[in-house]
Amino acid sequence: MKLSEASGIVKSTVLAAGLGTMFDYYDFLLAANAAGTVWLSLYFEPAFKIPGIALSLAMVTYAVAYITRPLGAFIFGHIGDKVGRRFTLVLTLILAFASMIIMGLTPTYSQIGAYSIVLLLISRLILGIGFGGEWGGGATWVSEVILANGYSNLGFWGGVFQAFATIGIALSSLAFSLSSLLMPHQFFYSWGWRILFLIGAAVILVAAVIRHRLIESPLFMDLVKKGGVLRYPAIEVFKRDWVKVLLLAFAWFYITAVTVVAVLPYSITYVTRVLGLSTLMGMQANSFMLLAYAVSLLTGGAASTLISGSLSDKHNPLLILVIGSIATGVMSILFYPLLATGNPVVILIAFEAYMVSEYMGFGSLPRLFTLLFPTMYRYSGSGLAYQLGGLLTGLASGLALPVLISTLGYSAWYAVSALMVSISLVSVASSLMLLKVTSR
Repeated sequence: MKLSEASGIVKSTVLAAGLGTMFDYYDFLLAANAAGTVWLSLYFEPAFKIPGIALSLAMVTYAVAYITRPLGAFIFGHIGDKVGRRFTLVLTLILAFASMIIMGLTPTYSQIGAYSIVLLLISRLILGIGFGGEWGGGATWVSEVILANGYSNLGFWGGVFQAFATIGIALSSLAFSLSSLLMPHQFFYSWGWRILFLIGAAVILVAAVIRHRLIESPLFMDLVKKGGVLRYPAIEVFKRDWVKVLLLAFAWFYITAVTVVAVLPYSITYVTRVLGLSTLMGMQANSFMLLAYAVSLLTGGAASTLISGSLSDKHNPLLILVIGSIATGVMSILFYPLLATGNPVVILIAFEAYMVSEYMGFGSLPRLFTLLFPTMYRYSGSGLAYQLGGLLTGLASGLALPVLISTLGYSAWYAVSALMVSISLVSVASSLMLLKVTSR
């Protein structure tokens, strides 16, 4: 194969894997934007009259998808290591499509009562399972195509793949904030927010078609030819490499936790209900906060992702994670005092600095995760490690955070900061332990 052809295959694979992951993240995090605003008003406050309890249960409904993510990683990791990466990655998107349709069309509490909340829960559970099989497959597919074509810059391409995820997260907040600003208030709360979910569902289908048309992983095909496919690959991961899986999960815990523990939806509630700010820079405060978050992701977050990916080709990715987790711990202390100034420029700077620290290490994850596991259970191993990190985030945002808010009230920013600092310290310790394990 000519170098130009190999380069084209790599770029096409990164694009197909990245687009699917981007809109999976868009779909997954769109609910984080909705949970503290639309869902709170249309579903949870009418059902649960106490504001703190309503917000806590809205967070739980959003966070429940994190609990099913490891289950999805196990199921689709098993399929992906037995049947193939590409085919399995089409299945994950089909589940995401179904979930988005349910979320976009679920009637309000005033229309069907408690059934509306049940439907939201079911849709989040479905999305969690599909999302759970997404990243491990995408990272494995990209890595194996790159390795099969003799590329040494796996870290760089891994960073590009991860940047798609960063953009997807940013798009969810950008779409939500701009829609709430540009649409009439009544229309946005009736159909506007639903359109965002339905658009995500439509694009997911397009990404599935693109994936279906591309090549299977050459390394997986070689494994099949050699008869090396395991009978129960996902189970073998726990038998042979459970220590790596657990340490990897805790090592990247700080990255996945920032958004749903410290930023969405709590920072919006803090600014609007604790500080009492109704407008910032001439727009509704909640819309400004979502816009500031999206802009900082598209700039500082994406740049930090690409830089950390490239750095992982030259330096140990675990050391990059240590630096990122320490920086995130520091920003977790500074973030809310900066928001408390009420100065829009300072708030923008706070978001930018937080996203740079959070995503320092994100781009290095594909190289780190996929190279620590053999081809025979690479999809399962990398996926389980990644999604167990998501489960930890679900526990932090769906259990620990609601308890703190319900007990201490909306103004307990110091407790939220302390929770994030603790998570960052756990990630530091885990990265250093994994560094010791892998150097033996």
